[in-house]
Amino acid sequence: MKVLVLHSELGVLRGGGENFSRNLFSAFAQRGHHVAAAFVANRRGRYPFALPPAIEPIPIRGWWSSNFGQATLSDIGRLFPAQGKYRKEWDHIQAAIGWRVFSWHKRRFQRRVAERFAKVWMEYDAVYVHGDTLVASMAARHRPTVLRLPGPVTSELEPILRGVDAVCANGDALNSIRSFLGEHATELPIGIDTHLFQPGPSGIRSALGWQGSRVVGYVGRLTHLKGIDILAKAFREAISRVADLRLLVVGSGEESHSLRALLSNEFAAGKVRLEPDVSHEALADWYRALDLLIMPSRYENFSNSLLEGMACGVPFLASEVGGNKIMAQSGAGWLFEPGSAASLAAQVTEIAPKRCELKRRGHLGLDYVRSRHSWTASAERLEQIFFAYGVY
Repeated sequence: MKVLVLHSELGVLRGGGENFSRNLFSAFAQRGHHVAAAFVANRRGRYPFALPPAIEPIPIRGWWSSNFGQATLSDIGRLFPAQGKYRKEWDHIQAAIGWRVFSWHKRRFQRRVAERFAKVWMEYDAVYVHGDTLVASMAARHRPTVLRLPGPVTSELEPILRGVDAVCANGDALNSIRSFLGEHATELPIGIDTHLFQPGPSGIRSALGWQGSRVVGYVGRLTHLKGIDILAKAFREAISRVADLRLLVVGSGEESHSLRALLSNEFAAGKVRLEPDVSHEALADWYRALDLLIMPSRYENFSNSLLEGMACGVPFLASEVGGNKIMAQSGAGWLFEPGSAASLAAQVTEIAPKRCELKRRGHLGLDYVRSRHSWTASAERLEQIFFAYGVY
């Protein structure tokens, strides 16, 4: 089977959705299929993150940014008192601007895809689209199309979604979408490379001089939606109660400046480490350096980071939203009140000293991942979905 993947950020981000597509289609190609992927690149056709060798890259050149100006807006937001009404209003403004920029980016990608593939749709047996209903609707007019939605959408999109051959999701998004699409929405589960992500030793603590410390951490994009500000405020409060607490943050994004500003004293004292550029292949060593993985998101569908951490035997503390609540049913972690730095700080203060309980929950998470998630199973499921529409 020859499949075209349309995923705009595939070559420029290392987020959960991008890792999902890379890993899924690496496993899919290993099953004998040909995979090509189109995504944005700079004006010279270059992109920072290489695709796996099994995936043929089709970079679409241009000036691209799905979060244009967000770092500047975050800097302005820090001028307002954190708990004041003006800061809340500014957060709403920032979110609205961010959504409009993102929407413009998606529409532009749709136009460029239409131009690029206008005469070659028939060269592909099927199309897979990540997260973009407009692109999926357009592609479905030419070839059998599978759309994966990484988060919930409203019922207003039902007519468009029913025009796509198959709508796939998992976690909280699947539950939400099925409320109006019924069985037209089907599960495409996340897989984990358990050969890469597994328990073991880590040299990170020794390198940081954190032997014997209680290390909590975050892995992912540094954005407002991910609650990086909540994490920073909570850590500042928690370390006043647990003196040997340390914070390890792995990732990059527009909130990195805000993180450094909020925790400037802690950075200077060597109690916080920000590592912005860790390859996917090296992530496991950083997970294994943690006693507790924190996911402070304002919303989360079904976190890759939590699954990767669980595969390394690391328990989690996550906001009580979306897919975090589903994953907590594994017994591998705790939940805190969404958006509340005070709740997060209180939980960290209580949990961090409980080494035996942390290990117990880490073992539960490891068993959960090994029994339910693999990329081979995800690739097989995608084959079944294509087969249902006569593609294969």
